[in-house]
Amino acid sequence: MRLPIRTRITLGYVALLTIVVLAASAFLLVRLRASLIRGVDEGLATRAAQIAIGLQGGCEGEFRDVSDASLVGLPLGEAAAQLLGPDGSVRESTGDPAAAQPLIDVEAIDQILGGGTYRDTVKLGPDDESFRVLAVTPPSGSCKGVIAVATSYEEVARSLRQLALLLLLAGPAVILLAAAGGWWLTGRALSPVARMTKEADAIEVDRLDQRIDVPAADDELRHLALTLNSMLDRLSRGLEDRRRFVADASHELRTPLAVMRSELEIRLRDPQLGPAARDSLESATLEVERMQSIVENLLTLARADDGALGLLVEDVPLHQLAESTITAAQSMARAAGVTLLVDGPAAPARVDRLRIEQVLANLLSNAIRFSPRGGVVRIETWERGDMVGCTVTDEGPGVSSDVANRIFDRFVRGDPARSDDGGSGLGLAISREIVLAHGGEIWVGTSSGAGGAFSFKLPRSPSVTELVRE
Repeated sequence: MRLPIRTRITLGYVALLTIVVLAASAFLLVRLRASLIRGVDEGLATRAAQIAIGLQGGCEGEFRDVSDASLVGLPLGEAAAQLLGPDGSVRESTGDPAAAQPLIDVEAIDQILGGGTYRDTVKLGPDDESFRVLAVTPPSGSCKGVIAVATSYEEVARSLRQLALLLLLAGPAVILLAAAGGWWLTGRALSPVARMTKEADAIEVDRLDQRIDVPAADDELRHLALTLNSMLDRLSRGLEDRRRFVADASHELRTPLAVMRSELEIRLRDPQLGPAARDSLESATLEVERMQSIVENLLTLARADDGALGLLVEDVPLHQLAESTITAAQSMARAAGVTLLVDGPAAPARVDRLRIEQVLANLLSNAIRFSPRGGVVRIETWERGDMVGCTVTDEGPGVSSDVANRIFDRFVRGDPARSDDGGSGLGLAISREIVLAHGGEIWVGTSSGAGGAFSFKLPRSPSVTELVRE
């Protein structure tokens, strides 16, 4: 599973910062160690030079006094000086007791006698204490051997440990603080994307006139907003062209379908028509009626899309409309072996009688088709404050929750659990448009396997544009 982009950017930033902090800490420790050792070596070189100058008159009896004087300023008991013979023996020493043993080995002495300078860090004494050692040759002619000067390395090591501890404590704190800042900055940087995402998500298919706010800065986010708006323009034009085509095609089909139906009905009145021909003509008539119903539904949806679904409202009880709808559907119910019932209060409201009867007829037709033989379909009217409504229930397979979210969309025919009788999938979409035009709401209960329950509610006095019924 991929992490969100904000998290990935922050983690990448923290990883890069961690590498930089570790590299900087290592560089700082190495540079500080080199600087401290260089300072120690410079001090030892100065003291070795002082001892060498003091021994120009000879080594005998002068080394201890000269060495003690040169070691002044170094930590007491943590510095030492030796005069070593060519064979590595300690001729004279002073300072730290660790100087009782040679500070350097014979190989180093041979290197120094050859004209070099020796610098190294060694461990001396029973405690293996670290010392920084510098060795040089005495002045020519004064004495044969090597002058070795040493001072404790513990102060340098202590300083490095303290710095390492400080970096170990401060580094994670700095990284955490930087991570919080990076998270905040990333959120600020991505906030326009989140805003555009929210705005785009709120644009429904019936609200394609809305557009995303374009940021003022001339950057990638502005280009993204312009691209999305351009896409919405193309979608809006395409949808408008489709709506216009559906409306025009439906309007043009009404006349030829009406002519075909009239001619078929006239032909069916011929008494000399044979049984086979009559059956064919009756089947053709039913198909023409079905096509006329689809065309009328498409015209209704086209008018709803254009905001031209006018309502001829009048005061009428919903219970009365439910009874008339059940009366008209009795023949269909008998053929399906389904019993139709209606109950509930009168539920008076100011509605378009024909449109609400169309809604009830669509819901009732679905309930009859999806009910088993011997089942009961019920229309119940109800009143709740300023709202009135109807609920149509059946004993069929019901509607699952995933289908309920889109069952009122156009050309959706339900899930596989409900039978498919070749319907156009427009009835519920039209019902929703009619209910919305009244200022109401329509929904379906999600009780898969326990029967369907479609409900709608309407305000008693909707705020709609009323047409005058002639």
